[in-house]
Amino acid sequence: MGWILVLALIAGYLWGATKLVKNTQPYWKKALLVVTAILIPTADAVYGRIKLKQMCEAEGGLHIYRVVEGVEGFDDPRWSPLDEWIVKYGYRFIEGREPNGKPSRLSLQPDGKILREVDISPVSKYAFEARLGDVRDVYYRVESRVVEKRSSEILARHVNIGYAGGWFERFVSGLYAATGNAESCGSTVNPSELITKILKPYDKKIERK
Repeated sequence: MGWILVLALIAGYLWGATKLVKNTQPYWKKALLVVTAILIPTADAVYGRIKLKQMCEAEGGLHIYRVVEGVEGFDDPRWSPLDEWIVKYGYRFIEGREPNGKPSRLSLQPDGKILREVDISPVSKYAFEARLGDVRDVYYRVESRVVEKRSSEILARHVNIGYAGGWFERFVSGLYAATGNAESCGSTVNPSELITKILKPYDKKIERK
């Protein structure tokens, strides 16, 4: 049903523009009307993509400011701690948040076992942060960060910026109550690769007990 409305609007716009051009004299005015009719639905989309390219060149992609060696563990508040950070990547502990919001920690014990503790006092010096912009923004930012918690120093960041499109593209999306990007920087990063590249783990990976 939405596409029918979109096609009807496009057809009505083209019909009105064509009729106006036919009834306009002299030819230079016709040409001006044709150019204007083309620019009304497209001009801001073209400018928006030029601006997006500039933003991507200035801010997008991976930016590394400092690498830390011998890190025992870190905080990843996105979800409950996963033991793969200890078993696969070699950290001695990993902190996070349980579904109920309580902080928790997995830690490697002297006997090689992994202990899970809930409602703990976090001890991590470093953290991974995922920051999402407002999906209603014309330019939508997704930023991943590795930070030092005490000083809030950003050790590394990865930025991707999405562009929702010109006013007509956003209008069409609005008909479907949809959000999304018409264009983006196209840059992605795997959180585990970003974290292990910046926070060099203390240990080598261990065998699962």
